[in-house]
Amino acid sequence: MASTSVAARTRRSTSDVQAKAPAKNHAKGQQTRAAIVDAALGLAAHVGLEGLSIGAVAEVMQMSKSGVFAHFGSREELQISVVREYHHRFEEEVFFPAVAGTRGLPRLRAMFANWMKRTSVEIDSGCIYISGAVEFDDRPGPVRDALASSVKTWLAAMNRAVVLAKKEGHLDADTDEQQMTFEIHGLILALHYEARFLKNPGSVARALAGFERIVSEHATALASTV
Repeated sequence: MASTSVAARTRRSTSDVQAKAPAKNHAKGQQTRAAIVDAALGLAAHVGLEGLSIGAVAEVMQMSKSGVFAHFGSREELQISVVREYHHRFEEEVFFPAVAGTRGLPRLRAMFANWMKRTSVEIDSGCIYISGAVEFDDRPGPVRDALASSVKTWLAAMNRAVVLAKKEGHLDADTDEQQMTFEIHGLILALHYEARFLKNPGSVARALAGFERIVSEHATALASTV
């Protein structure tokens, strides 16, 4: 009986090890993939999505091209993974902290403030949404679709913030939500062009002043209390 019990325990132990091995390998593979995406994101900030290649990322990671390729299967899938990771980080830095705050104009202000904070950093490093739009604006395909979807998701969130500000009575009832969202988005685009391309000093201050002007045009008396 004793020997039978030992044999049974040995078989169970072996089975446990065998069962854990795939899970461990999967976790390691996910970690490696995440590290590759992180490196590719940093590279894309400087060379653009179009400048990404399996070879360039492999060189940064000090991996073989086949090793990188095994995690994505194509350059296009690598580019899409970078877009998704960029969007995830954008939400973590800009969107989620803002929606945790008070609804209405305070939330809208927080979203723009967070957006400006991130944009101020990207004046030096580059914005994938903006550079990607230039690279893929007239090139249909999965990469363009991923980029456009991410930007539309963010602008829809900004538009909802404007709608809620109206519902809370912080903005005039006749405020055109889409027009206001369009103008706020325009400030960010102008900031990138003025600060990153033209190197004009004071661009950040002008963007902030522009936002305050847009808000003041539509703000109600209740807005001054929040």
